[in-house]
Amino acid sequence: MPDAFEGELVERPPTEWQNQPQQPYQPPPQQQQPHGAGYGYPQQQGGYPQQPPSGGYVRVPLFPDAPPPPPRRSTGKLVALTILVTCLALVVAGGGFVAYRLYTSQAHDMTAAEEYAISPQRVYDNLGTALKEQNEVAYLECFQGAETKRRARILYRNLVKIPFQVARYEEIGTPYQGNVAFVHQVQGVDVAPVYEQYKFVFATRSDDSEVITNFGGSAEPVRTLSETYFPAPWDMYANMSVARKGNVVVIADAEHKADMDRFAPYIARGAEDDAAAWNRAHPVGDRTSKGALVVLESDRKAYDKLYTGMTARHDSLEAGANLALPGFKANVGGAVTGLTGGSRIVMDSSLSHFTSTAWRQGVTEISRHEIAHAMAATYTRSLVVSPATWVAEGFASYMELRDNATRARYLNRALEGYHFGLGSEPPNDDSEFYSSDSKERNINYALSRLALQYMVKKYGDKAAFEFVAAEYSSPTKEEGNFQKYLGVDRGTFWDGWKGYVRAEVPGLGTAT
Repeated sequence: MPDAFEGELVERPPTEWQNQPQQPYQPPPQQQQPHGAGYGYPQQQGGYPQQPPSGGYVRVPLFPDAPPPPPRRSTGKLVALTILVTCLALVVAGGGFVAYRLYTSQAHDMTAAEEYAISPQRVYDNLGTALKEQNEVAYLECFQGAETKRRARILYRNLVKIPFQVARYEEIGTPYQGNVAFVHQVQGVDVAPVYEQYKFVFATRSDDSEVITNFGGSAEPVRTLSETYFPAPWDMYANMSVARKGNVVVIADAEHKADMDRFAPYIARGAEDDAAAWNRAHPVGDRTSKGALVVLESDRKAYDKLYTGMTARHDSLEAGANLALPGFKANVGGAVTGLTGGSRIVMDSSLSHFTSTAWRQGVTEISRHEIAHAMAATYTRSLVVSPATWVAEGFASYMELRDNATRARYLNRALEGYHFGLGSEPPNDDSEFYSSDSKERNINYALSRLALQYMVKKYGDKAAFEFVAAEYSSPTKEEGNFQKYLGVDRGTFWDGWKGYVRAEVPGLGTAT
């Protein structure tokens, strides 16, 4: 059977890609996800004959939640009794880590340089400098204890494989609580720095300087941040493999390096295809990222944990997902901007997109879909309001199949017999769109794709892409966006779309 880039595509029976789309990849339910960031990729219906998936093993993040910081030992300096009593009172009252540094009570006796020399900030700065200079010895000097150094060495050796443009550590939240943001920007991928939240536990050396004795992920984000985005792949893998193809960074466990190297060129092709389509339309105010960071994970338990804030979710209908990360606002104790700084894409490489005989086409299609989400997400300007789900999924699905009419027609078969008529517009919100019923989700994906397909054919790709960008940046102004970019009101658009869908899918039923 010919692959997508080696011959003419033919329709295939639905022996693979199950009749299942999927829910978006979202963080724990207690936090509202910024930017509608968790758009998922469906385990598509039909198309590619399945080969046995590769094996895998359950991986647990190397860095579990750090325990509460132990009481700080005295520096050995003489401290007035009144100061000591005050500090102990703070500990009893719950101040804990806020008062852990007795030297803060004597700050007036120190110069700024002396105070910095024994502060946690110096440790954070040393970590960032060591990463920049790729100095493993200097990085490990910031840690104490054999086991802590072992884990720090694994983390360091993973991090230096990533082409960071920015990589630094910043204290966030209440001072001296050990909440730390790893602020980073991947070159060619992120449009602004993003973050991952850690918890550090410090001890005081004999020279009064600080050293990290334990570290891990935080179960909850500090108040000013939206999520922790822990664990990243560099936290989960004992040995991480990285492939750089164009503006795409692909990550996998070293155990699967051969597969990663095989898939990476087709992931890069998906990114190039999306960028080319976007550039041809040349929307006004273009600020998209033309690259992507993609994690390939074949073990579902490990897949479910990536970037989820230590609270893994499982959605059996999900094959891949894009998680948009808000930009990090520096020097304000840790806060986020309304704009997305970059995205992280995870794909389940045990599924048929990667294991079928037509894996080249499968990998390219899922990559186009998820990278389209990442491109559009950079237009986001709000942490609270997301674009309508039909816009987000319709755009990604259109980009996935925009030049593959045969495949699109095949997937339209999900609508055969569907009672189509008044009120058949695709859903606006996640809870309805990502139904737990696989057939219903397939219908929603098909309707959304047809909406963007109609929009491009009727109004042109430039107008359609500018509409999508406006929906991400101003989702509460949908009616105005229809008028501004398409020149029609919402009702006129959907009326025209219904006629288009009936022409494209002859087997539609009639609403009763």
